[in-house]
Amino acid sequence: MKKDFYDSQAYSITNYLISYIQVSFYLIICNILPIIYLFLSISNPDIFGIAILFITLIPTGASIGALYSIAGRCIREKDMFFASQYFKYYKANFKSCTKFWVIILALLFLLLFDYEFFSIDTSSGMYMIFVLLAIVLGLICLYAFPINSRFEISVKDLFLTSIYYMIKNMPYTFLKVVILFLFYTMFKRVSIFLVLFVPTALCFILMFYDNNMLKEIEEKTIKE
Repeated sequence: MKKDFYDSQAYSITNYLISYIQVSFYLIICNILPIIYLFLSISNPDIFGIAILFITLIPTGASIGALYSIAGRCIREKDMFFASQYFKYYKANFKSCTKFWVIILALLFLLLFDYEFFSIDTSSGMYMIFVLLAIVLGLICLYAFPINSRFEISVKDLFLTSIYYMIKNMPYTFLKVVILFLFYTMFKRVSIFLVLFVPTALCFILMFYDNNMLKEIEEKTIKE
């Protein structure tokens, strides 16, 4: 009787759900600094500072990298207990993810400054260039994190490979934008508590579509 329960679909679904909740909480814990800082800034805008926000967001890269790593593991190996590996991947990917993420953050903040400067005069339309560049950086991230989660790769090659597949897989790139837009539309009016669980679901969906790309890179790596 007990063996039948452990082999049942209900047991598998329960464990996947528990792991999902665990990972979502781990992600929140790893990003507690920017979350607290943003809440404090909303309640008291006078304390807001770009430099402090930048610093609090630095660990976010490694937390996203770990999330992609366990999503990939779960999809490949059907691992029901994937949450137990989160901090292992966080530690393993910390250096590579942080290097890439700090560059992305610096570029995004630079684009933000440029946007604020040029948006003073909206008639020129120059500010839209920086919006488009920020979107491109976001799309690069959607390819860089899954690639970095599977392969040891230099930051330069990570950027180049991500840009290559972003352009090559344009239909999938467009699909990712649609998925992000749908998630934003669906969850922008729900409780902030529920929103904290959205990144995990989003990551698993995106990683599912990235699986073929990662297999292609793996095959190329083996041939070389």
